[in-house]
Amino acid sequence: MSPEIKSRLQEERAALQAFIALLEREQQILLAPDTEPLLDLAAEKTRAAEALSTRVQQRAQYIPAAPGQIESWLREQAPAALDTWFDIRRLGAQAHAINQRNGELIKVRTRYNQQALQALLGATQQSAGLYGPQGKTSLPGSGRTLGSG
Repeated sequence: MSPEIKSRLQEERAALQAFIALLEREQQILLAPDTEPLLDLAAEKTRAAEALSTRVQQRAQYIPAAPGQIESWLREQAPAALDTWFDIRRLGAQAHAINQRNGELIKVRTRYNQQALQALLGATQQSAGLYGPQGKTSLPGSGRTLGSG
């Protein structure tokens, strides 16, 4: 059973590494001026997260130990898989840290976008509007209606 456990943990580790690669790509996009590629990445990230979640759920079936007791269970039942488990733990912490950083980058970008929108709305309101109550266009500061000569 030990080789099978190690193999399954290696599959989980590979899924986690793939997820981290997506998080790192997300971070690069968030740092770039054009964030449009995030739309495609979101679907890819969702699929990778689901695949990883499936692996974690499957682990509960072949390692009958509570999350905090997996290490001691592996020491007794599958010591050859311990290094892979330590990799998973380390990679999990790495994924968490990158995800936290990406969340902060998203907050900063959202704040920046909100400020830009408020500046644009403020400029529009200061221009007294481009349409009057009757729906006629007028230039701000000009007493003439557009099209009248």
